Amino acid sequence: MTHGLINRMATLAIRGNSSTRAATVVGSKLISTTSATSNIRSFTQIASNTNHSLLQINNNNQQSSVESIIKSRSLSSYPKPLDDAEFVLATGPDGIQYNIPLKPLGPYAKKRHAPKIKPGIVNRRIANLKNVSAAQKAIRHSPWRLNLICQFVAGQTVNDAMVQLKFVQKVKVPLVTDLIRNAANTMKQKYGLLSSQIEIAECFATHGTHLARVKTMGRGRSGRMHHRFSHMRIVLREIDFPLKIMQATALNQRNRWVERMRVAEEDAAKVLEESVEIEELERQVQEMQAKKKAEEKK
Repeated sequence: MTHGLINRMATLAIRGNSSTRAATVVGSKLISTTSATSNIRSFTQIASNTNHSLLQINNNNQQSSVESIIKSRSLSSYPKPLDDAEFVLATGPDGIQYNIPLKPLGPYAKKRHAPKIKPGIVNRRIANLKNVSAAQKAIRHSPWRLNLICQFVAGQTVNDAMVQLKFVQKVKVPLVTDLIRNAANTMKQKYGLLSSQIEIAECFATHGTHLARVKTMGRGRSGRMHHRFSHMRIVLREIDFPLKIMQATALNQRNRWVERMRVAEEDAAKVLEESVEIEELERQVQEMQAKKKAEEKK
């Protein structure tokens, strides 16, 4: 295989828009197959042979009972020992499952950089993710100092950021923590997403309206001093785990994203089980009340 062919294969990716076609990269050929389902977003990874190809699995089976839904979200399909597994099964926000090679570099293991996905495809996938923004204005603090905290948490998941902020010795850490927590609660109420499924996409502070005051100086002179105020904005976004796993350039980085994905699936399964139990209890209470009313009428 020539060097030019490898470079061309490194730029292959399936378009992220909705279509009725799914594709699999096998060797140096791109094989297209049609499917009867609609609105399927496909996503691929660069590969040079069959062992390092991205296989897309469409799992759109409709299940009626709640027990089957819980069973379908079981974590048995995820590889427990990552060192022994060849592929990892990742579920995207759209419900499509992706079979991704565990080793990120594949045939490029001895190269310095792994092949990258086209920015247009990444942007299209990110544009379809759910996000929530929150802001805090007129903070009595320097924007330069506040940006030190914002730059620290930007790019992290909500769970990791909340843990890391406990050990940051800055004055405005409680304010940033509360803003992240409030935005995460809004995300949960609006879209039903948990904190393990959310990342901090943006976090920055800008200049607010400063207060100019007189600064007394020596020999009868006076100057000007400013009391700094800041505005802070934060954007939380849903995590696209298949995209994060595919963009990982090192095995340890990929393993961390796989572990985060497993934690998110476990949290979602627990919440689903709790909702099922609550619905069952409510149904039992309604039956008891209806039975009691029927007995009173008799």
